[in-house]
Amino acid sequence: MNLEQINAYGSELQSLLKLTGSPVAVKLIPAGNEEDAADKYTKLDHPMRHCQITDHVRRTGELLYTTLDVQQCKGGAAALGLTKLSDKVRSGEFYCDGLHHFETVEAAKKTVDMITFLEPHSNAAAIYGPLEKATFEPDIVIFICNPKQAMLLTQGWEYRDGGRIQAEFSGKQSVCSDAVAQVIKTGKPNVTIGCSGSRAYTKIMDDELLYSIPAQDIEKTVIGLRSVLAESK
Repeated sequence: MNLEQINAYGSELQSLLKLTGSPVAVKLIPAGNEEDAADKYTKLDHPMRHCQITDHVRRTGELLYTTLDVQQCKGGAAALGLTKLSDKVRSGEFYCDGLHHFETVEAAKKTVDMITFLEPHSNAAAIYGPLEKATFEPDIVIFICNPKQAMLLTQGWEYRDGGRIQAEFSGKQSVCSDAVAQVIKTGKPNVTIGCSGSRAYTKIMDDELLYSIPAQDIEKTVIGLRSVLAESK
């Protein structure tokens, strides 16, 4: 797919799904290639969390890039491979003694050990943009949507090849790990329900969730959606 095709699919997905905002294209820039982003894109000028940036882009249509210094949530930055996860989070202490989301540190650590993180310092920057206006080829596309729209995405995705979506989530590090790192590592879509941070710091509504697909699945999902929706009329 060329960029013109990607943008056209972005607009079509908005229309087919009746989305209130844009599907968000995300691309990670490997370490050592920072100039690829700096020469082409506007850098975010104040700290924000990855989840906030994603929601901001879907609402405003802005296109921007970030590096570690403006990624306010270092746990999210670690999921994207921009830094190393802190010992306090890795050990389970943060989620148990800090947030009181677990009965024991051991239970918290068990969950953290199952969360997907990209290799520390493997990436130097993250680029975000609305799919219909992206000037880069994304790695993944994130949809902030309602359950019916997630259902339609699933039906579109499986229309040609069949299959089944296996959702991976824990209510922790949802927009960063579940929606980005997990999908990049597996090459498969993922559905995730949000986390305390993303629910607190974004405008994601109580009746919305997140659906993320690899960029290579955009075309087949759109083509499938056309057929599924045509049959439902």
